[in-house]
Amino acid sequence: MEVLVSGKLVLLLIVAWLGASAVAEFQCGRLEERYLYTILERTEPSENPWIGILLAGRDKRYDNTACSVVIINELHVLTTATCVKRFKNRSGDTDAVAMLGVWDESSSPDDELVCNERDFCVPGPVLYNVIDIKVHPQSDRDTGDNDLAILRLEKPIKWTKWIQPICLQGSSEPETLTNRNLHYSGFNHFSTYKGKGLAMTVSTPKCKRLTSSSVFFPENQLCGYPVKRTKFYPGSALMDIDVQGDKPHSFYLVALLVRNVDAGGATTQVYQNVRNARSWIADNSK
Repeated sequence: MEVLVSGKLVLLLIVAWLGASAVAEFQCGRLEERYLYTILERTEPSENPWIGILLAGRDKRYDNTACSVVIINELHVLTTATCVKRFKNRSGDTDAVAMLGVWDESSSPDDELVCNERDFCVPGPVLYNVIDIKVHPQSDRDTGDNDLAILRLEKPIKWTKWIQPICLQGSSEPETLTNRNLHYSGFNHFSTYKGKGLAMTVSTPKCKRLTSSSVFFPENQLCGYPVKRTKFYPGSALMDIDVQGDKPHSFYLVALLVRNVDAGGATTQVYQNVRNARSWIADNSK
């Protein structure tokens, strides 16, 4: 339902989805096929609603960590272990905050509405305090491998059109991630708006050359060769599409961005593969 209020075009969400009943209302990894076939780097407000931003601070004084988070269920978000190194207290009061339902990075939770240049408005973002941080037990600071962390939220997420989880697994997945044209989404250093793009995954030998890792490259990481060189925040989601009945059905999470590498005239994205960590994620996000 669209309503004109004080000269602004406001999209009103009439139905309230709450608690456990809300989960049944939503399909994880929700996608709209019309958004897939575009070269735009800016998402629509309701596109990829599992993407948020990691903040640090308290009492309305927050620092943007320049890291994205990905919603995996009503109490947990996923990001990189590198992104949470600054948080000394890992349990109880972490000073970490997940800002969810955010489309424009410059918006504030105090904003009732966030509007673009076309006067299209959406609800402001919502803050969720993080009470526990679990880093992957095999996270290796020397090699960078297994760069994953699960963040538990203080209270269950209230699902809306703008805040929903991604699927963690597809119904049928390819054996290899090499030579796959995959979608990614998160926030970046080019625009305040939630962004997206396409990246072609490459072989490990090619990845070594692109990142100048001639001797060693982490076993559970992979490289993406993006169409555009825009540098996205760590924690951005690399996603594949689950196809059912010859139709794109949903996005599922493949990897999280851990760093960008400039080499010559190209930018390479280095991702942490989450497929081998799914059992750890499941066990620690119940």
